[in-house]
Amino acid sequence: MMTLMMALIPVCQVLAVLAVVLAVMGFFMGCIDTVSNVYMIRIYAKDVSPFLQALHFFYGIGAFVSPMIAQPFLLNEDCSLFIDNTSEPLFDQADMGPSAGALPANSLAEAQQKTHIDYAFWIMALLMVPVVLLALSLVGKQWYRRRLAAQEPGTTKQAWYESVDDPSVPAVPDKTGKATGTSQIILVALLTAAMMFLYDGLQAAYGGYIYSYAVKGAARLPRADAAYLNALFWGMFAMGRLISIALATKLAPALMLLCNVCGCTLGVSLMLCFPWSKAVLIMGTMLMGVFMSSVFPTALSLAEQCIYVSPRITSTLVFGAALGEMSMPVILGHEFHRVGPAAFPVTCMVLCLLSCVIYTGLWAVGHQLTGGRGLFTAWLFGAKPECGEDSGLMTQHVRYYSRMRSDLSDNSVDEHESALTAAEPPLPSTQQAAPPPPTQSSPVATSGVPLNPFLQ
Repeated sequence: MMTLMMALIPVCQVLAVLAVVLAVMGFFMGCIDTVSNVYMIRIYAKDVSPFLQALHFFYGIGAFVSPMIAQPFLLNEDCSLFIDNTSEPLFDQADMGPSAGALPANSLAEAQQKTHIDYAFWIMALLMVPVVLLALSLVGKQWYRRRLAAQEPGTTKQAWYESVDDPSVPAVPDKTGKATGTSQIILVALLTAAMMFLYDGLQAAYGGYIYSYAVKGAARLPRADAAYLNALFWGMFAMGRLISIALATKLAPALMLLCNVCGCTLGVSLMLCFPWSKAVLIMGTMLMGVFMSSVFPTALSLAEQCIYVSPRITSTLVFGAALGEMSMPVILGHEFHRVGPAAFPVTCMVLCLLSCVIYTGLWAVGHQLTGGRGLFTAWLFGAKPECGEDSGLMTQHVRYYSRMRSDLSDNSVDEHESALTAAEPPLPSTQQAAPPPPTQSSPVATSGVPLNPFLQ
């Protein structure tokens, strides 16, 4: 549906039809966002942090690349005269590029003929086709494996495939043995949703109004430089999520979220203290892009550290983030028009200070739930890897993240059975095979945690 709606946008000639198409596309975008986060949590559970960072890194890549795809097809001309019936344009034609003002359109129909923005939408729709085919192949592969596992009742594969889509089965059982009350679950969910509301709203507001602030604020950047500043923000946003993938394997979500909050507050503070400095504006934008980038996946990982994040809770968190992304640009735009450019850094600072308060409350609740180890061990530098979690690819540096701690994965089951079959010598027909005595080299430890047979 996303591909179809994207392809239909250029052919919409009526505003009501365009609104319906965008509403349907937004609905399915929300479904994709929610389902992807839910399944990442169900698969990797408390080890989900680096995988969520990788998922949201590609969100940042898309936000950075998509304007570049659309830019060659834009009509470098202000068409507000034809739409609003005004007598003066909203933008200065001299600042819109070297080709601005050359052979301008005399009507809206002529402007629509000159522009080729529909090609940009169709290119984006074509880029989604391989994703659709890949998703269909995964669904078909899962259906085939379910049928194959059904022929072997009681096997490990069948149990895993039946539980991975069952929302009533937790991804990983609680090993702390500490009961979590309903009020604590609701409190953690609300605090996390509030954090996402603030920072997704701040992300949308900053990315939407940094251009206007740079042009109309005290720095008075040229329009071309302000456009590069906007691209710099989204570029640093994508780079910050890329860096967070590696950091998430070493640092706990609580420490990463603390760094995010402090970094964003520092960037806005510099912009408030030196509003006329172009260098400070660039530095503050870079800090905001880097430290704001990983707030959503880190906050989601932090919630998973405290409580079991069910699909319903994940939907609530995603809704809070979407609500902030929808409302904050409207609020900031109203204040920007009423007060002036100074409202931009002040609003950003208020949001950062509110996030500090919310982080403090989330830390207090999480410290209570995690017990005595609390902040300085499990929260800051993460728990030690359990037996069987090392991948062997990079010894003592990369842990093997998997929800299947009590079962072998599909590949390891098949390969391990093949290895055992090939290693056993053929027995005479009259001789019965005796069960092998349990040794330390057995692929399953006495604690019940499976080990990788290739690490023996």
